[in-house]
Formats: sequence, C-alpha cells, structure tokens
Amino acid sequence: MLIAQLSDTHIAVPEDEFSELYHPAEKLRNAVRHVNASVNRPDIVFLTGDLVNSAKAEEYVILKEIVAEFEMPVYLLPGNHDDCTLLRKAFPNHDYLPSSGTLNYVVDGWPLKLIALDTNIHGKPQGHLGEAQLAWLEEEISKEAARPVVILLHHPPFKTGLTSMDAMGLLDMDDFVDVISRYDTVERVLCGHLHRAIQKLAGGTLVQTCPSTSHQVRLLLGDNNELGTAFEPPEYLLHYWNEDSGLVTHSDYVKEYDVAWTLKDGVKKA
Repeated sequence: MLIAQLSDTHIAVPEDEFSELYHPAEKLRNAVRHVNASVNRPDIVFLTGDLVNSAKAEEYVILKEIVAEFEMPVYLLPGNHDDCTLLRKAFPNHDYLPSSGTLNYVVDGWPLKLIALDTNIHGKPQGHLGEAQLAWLEEEISKEAARPVVILLHHPPFKTGLTSMDAMGLLDMDDFVDVISRYDTVERVLCGHLHRAIQKLAGGTLVQTCPSTSHQVRLLLGDNNELGTAFEPPEYLLHYWNEDSGLVTHSDYVKEYDVAWTLKDGVKKA
C-alpha cells in the first residue's frame, strides 16, 4: 500500500498578493501531475490541512478543480486556514466527510486503518481536539485488536523548536498523546501545519509532519524565532506499507530529475 501525503496547499485567488508571491495553485497542479505520473503511483492521497489560504468560497472552487485532476481517491482534512462549513459545501461528493459536526472520519478497506481528525478552531491559528473527539478517537483505535492504525491531523502533537510555529500548535497535545500511548496498534501519526518534514516520538509512536506544496517555513530554531518562509522546493511524502517492513516514509520533490545511472548501464569509466 502506498499513501501520498500533500499538505498546506494554501490555495488563494489569482489576484491575491499571496498568489503573486507563492503561486500555490500552479504548484498544486504541478504536484497533482507529478503524483499521477510517478513511477511510485500511490493508491490514495491525503491533503492534511490548510487547503486554502483565507477561507474564502472562491478559493475552494479553485481547490476543487485542481483536486479533481488526481487519478486516485483523495481525502481532505481541515487546517487552521480552512473553514469547515465551506469545505463541506465545496466537496459534497466527498461523502466520507460528515454532514455535520467535526470533520472526523475513518478510511477503511486497506491493510491500515486510517483515522482523520479535525483540529480546526474557527478563526484561530491553534488547534484543538477536545474531550468528545478524543473519546471518539479512542473508541476507533480500540476496535482494532491487531490491524495497525494511522492517525492524520493538521496540528502536530509536539513542540518543534520552531518557536513561532509552536505558539500556533495543538492546545491539548498532552491529552492526545495520552490516548495514543495506550495502544500498540498506533503505527504512525501524520500531520501538516509546519511546512517542513519533522519527526518526533510521542506516546511511543513516530509523528511525522509533511512539507508544503506551496512554500516552506524557514528553519529558525530556539531563539531564532522570527517567523518567515523560504522558496525551498515543493515537496510531499510517500508512506509505503507492507507487512514485512511496516510503514516507511519517503519524501519526493515535485520535480522530475534526470536519471544519472542505472544498474543496466554497467560500470562507468572515468
């Protein structure tokens, strides 16, 4: 099984200054083409939040048009830049999205049980789950006696050292970690929000954040806490599962590179 995770697409209307700076729609279209044409063609795709930049209905229209170009099933999660009501309205054919309440759902029918969580606080940069969602999460995890579980949410449940981003983190991360620490079946937690690839153990499980297809957050740790962005390459993650190796994560740039050498070329002479 192969899962592609794209994140923080930040779609904006063309006349917005944000679009003029980052060109997020063009970059997402390039990412879709790259995923569709990849030799490592995924079975399913997740977009883990901050789908649009300003929570405007017009942005979701553009997003819907681009997402429709994927040639495999796509699952959407909200981030802090999203409006859950507009997201639900824009994608009525995505029937995995609940018709009301928080946008939690389960994707079944695969070797992994995939659980998506809604961390959106309307109009706020921080994330929150709350008692009801955490209880629902624990109930879903506990249904699995042996099958591995992967949890997806926008805000990661750990501090990163990117202190400006940590101030916009998951408010009840300790409660989330407490839940997952009780279950050996939790194979991985996959997040967005940070616009960088970052890993940390939390509750005995590896948590992985996904880079952005639009722009990356500058790597400024500790006291170097000024929030800024960089034109590092658009990137996404591929999560490869088989029973022998478990879940293995690879990163892939949204760019085709020339092949320098293959085994059939034989030994190169200087």
